[in-house]
Amino acid sequence: MATEQAVDSCLGCKGPLQSLGVEHFRVGGVSGGWAALMGQWAEIGEGILDMELLACRNCRRVELRVPQDR
Repeated sequence: MATEQAVDSCLGCKGPLQSLGVEHFRVGGVSGGWAALMGQWAEIGEGILDMELLACRNCRRVELRVPQDR
């Protein structure tokens, strides 16, 4: 059985992670040329996905995680 990694350590180098806060990503909807043709209708079906950004102080890797308040 694999040992569990500490929550606040980098997946790449195991160094400490620093939280950069929660960002809101737009997902779904229509993109490309169809968005230009459809205008505001292209945003139907679009949603917001909240993800916490974490950066490694050693290797500068960036990780995304579901915020803990969810």
